[in-house]
Amino acid sequence: MPESDALKLATTILLAAGALRLLWGRLRPSGSKLASEEKQASPKASGDPNSSSPEQGLWIYFGSQSGTAESFSKELEQEAESHGISATVVDMEDFEADIFQQHKSVILVVATYGEGDPPDNAVEFFKWVQDETLSPDTLKGMHYTIMGLGSRQYVHFNACGKAAEKHMARLGAVSIYERGEGDDDQNVEEDFEQWKGNGLWPALCKALGLAADESAGDAQALEAPEAVLSRLPLRVELAENAKQLPVDCLVQVGGADVLGKWYFNASLAPVCVCDELRQVVDPDAGKTTKHIEVSVKQLPSVDWRTADNLEVLPENPESEVEWFAQRLGVGDQLDSYMTFLRVDGLEKPVKKPFPAPCLVRTALELYCDLCAAPSRGAAKRLASLARDEEDRAALEALLQNREAYQLLAGEKGRLNLREFFEVFLSSAELDLAAFLQLCPRQKSRPYTIASSSKEDPSKIGICVSLVQEESPAFEQLFKDVAELGVAIPKASAYLKRLGDAASKPRQFRGACTRMLCTKTAPGHKLWIYARASSFRLPRRNTTPIIMLGAGTGLAPFRAFVREFRAESVSRTSTLLFFGCQKRDEDFIYKDELEDALALQPPALKELVTAFSRDQKDKIYVQHRLKQKADEVKQMVADGAYIYVCGAVGMGKQVREELVAALGSTDYVDRLQAEGRYVEELW
Repeated sequence: MPESDALKLATTILLAAGALRLLWGRLRPSGSKLASEEKQASPKASGDPNSSSPEQGLWIYFGSQSGTAESFSKELEQEAESHGISATVVDMEDFEADIFQQHKSVILVVATYGEGDPPDNAVEFFKWVQDETLSPDTLKGMHYTIMGLGSRQYVHFNACGKAAEKHMARLGAVSIYERGEGDDDQNVEEDFEQWKGNGLWPALCKALGLAADESAGDAQALEAPEAVLSRLPLRVELAENAKQLPVDCLVQVGGADVLGKWYFNASLAPVCVCDELRQVVDPDAGKTTKHIEVSVKQLPSVDWRTADNLEVLPENPESEVEWFAQRLGVGDQLDSYMTFLRVDGLEKPVKKPFPAPCLVRTALELYCDLCAAPSRGAAKRLASLARDEEDRAALEALLQNREAYQLLAGEKGRLNLREFFEVFLSSAELDLAAFLQLCPRQKSRPYTIASSSKEDPSKIGICVSLVQEESPAFEQLFKDVAELGVAIPKASAYLKRLGDAASKPRQFRGACTRMLCTKTAPGHKLWIYARASSFRLPRRNTTPIIMLGAGTGLAPFRAFVREFRAESVSRTSTLLFFGCQKRDEDFIYKDELEDALALQPPALKELVTAFSRDQKDKIYVQHRLKQKADEVKQMVADGAYIYVCGAVGMGKQVREELVAALGSTDYVDRLQAEGRYVEELW
């Protein structure tokens, strides 16, 4: 049976079962004896706020959009155990006010999304905590601390962490430890580690009435392999045909974490357009930019508007998939079907980490992040599986040396998961089931939509440039790590195996841009999810519009121009600043923009370009903005909306020039607060 048919069959069965459960739930009296018996007999799921006494222990709530806050929460849960603290992690999606109010000790780990918004799973929590009608003693008796996550590239940096702190205090809760601020634009893991290391656990022990145990187990010490494996709730069953696989009704769909939920909510869309946008193309040198469109005509659940964000799930390279299949003992079973079952003795329901049944190939290709080094938390879990004592000692030293680990895993070293295994985990013993539960999950990548829903709601377009950079040779990388005091026992053997390649710089390519720019063609299918952005055009056609973008930052403005063409009434004032390197090499959407200018009436009134490498002195978008300062100032005085999209550095300099043109930072801040100055930067 083809995989698509098997997935359709599995989905049909699950939907039917869900419908029957829903019908039974509605027909059965809520106070019936059977309902009561089921409630008593069914064990509580992990993370269920009702699973322990709400007044006891430490409660860790996370609001997460991409999974980072969730990952940090689970690290805190594990570390709490080493300090003798019973901790429970709760997804804010499961927030219940009456339960929350009973807690005595709480940690909130909450991200800020977009322009100061809470993550999707935390919306209800923030609606509740900001309710001005709540009594000032609603949270009296509660001790709390907060770790906020965000990016300093946005004006509303860590807005949700700050708001949570303000309103928790307003409701009578007492802060026992300083609020942490993680900056994803720099090193959010390092920020998290520093926040913990400055005295979090002594403060929590005191709040819980526990003596701070100086002899508490080292939070960085590796567990025994058996301890890690014994906690895994699932095993994997393989078969040549999906129909041959057993079914465990208590292994539920929906996703076990934030990323898992994304997989279950995503849609599979066929690519219908894949066009090169550059005038000069050299993929080997990383010079390729594609306009890609997917058809959503048959996908009514995909709800999108012009210049929203389209999240795309990357596929791992075939070479990495095959290597891990061999390493996990399923090299000859990549095209077999797999499913999840509960391990023997586990009676409670468990959620699948990703959609299954599926091919083993699909599991490794789509749902495991094989192209990057694991986070320190994920690395610690994997490191515990090492059997060789020398390897374990090296891994402990590496994980305790944050600078060394960042060097290997960060933007300089860019070790991928295979290299991490080859260098540090050659002695680790794990099978497919363990790997699929312990490995980092593949994350989707967001792209600003470059098409208009008014022009054609059945197709979504994105603009993607290949991300390609040079990373240092392994020989130099290992030398730098050694200078930081971390020895790598297998380094010499690994370098010898690489031969001449050990001393040569390595090429890094972004997982998603590699797939989209070098592997995608019409007919290929992509897993997608559309999410609202803050780019919204003013309704009045007389409102002036100023757009500033560089490189693929042109995407939302290409969408706007397509929207202008589709509108029945012409916009009276539209000004676009666009920058790239050379007019005749990487001027993307050039013909479209020129056509929009030539239309009668024009769909785009004015285009100002900045080609940084076409002359001796580099000229960027911000320089053109400075030259047009008087015109821009008048447009703003007339009510203009300003949109900026591109790199963080460009956005910062555009803002500085805008402040200079308008006369004050407060003026620009006010425009932003009013929704008239909108940025999307990366």
